[in-house]
Amino acid sequence: MLKITAIGNLTNDVELKMNETTGKPYAILRIASDRRYKDKAGNRLTDFISIKVRGPLAERCAEFAWKGCKLAAFGDFETITFENEPERQPGFLIKANDVEFLSPRKAEASAAALENESTGEVAA
Repeated sequence: MLKITAIGNLTNDVELKMNETTGKPYAILRIASDRRYKDKAGNRLTDFISIKVRGPLAERCAEFAWKGCKLAAFGDFETITFENEPERQPGFLIKANDVEFLSPRKAEASAAALENESTGEVAA
């Protein structure tokens, strides 16, 4: 079993779904993570990683994560195939056992932005 940790920014808001068979909640998160190096043309490369969260973890992600927030996902590496599209290359996702939110809570971030705006400061 391969364990993996991925850190990146959420590419869109979390959409909570229900598994039709079990009736339990799940969500597919997608994060973007810039590589530390650039290509020959000087462009920064970005990787996009899919993360599956289930049950209470999915509900927590839907409540506390938002587009653009930084998070770390820890879990198992899983290869996925596309039965409906056999010519399509296999991909992978992380089946997360834990997600850590690395950005301040949305309300705190909004309050800080408003405070900086009213004082004329620029957030770092």
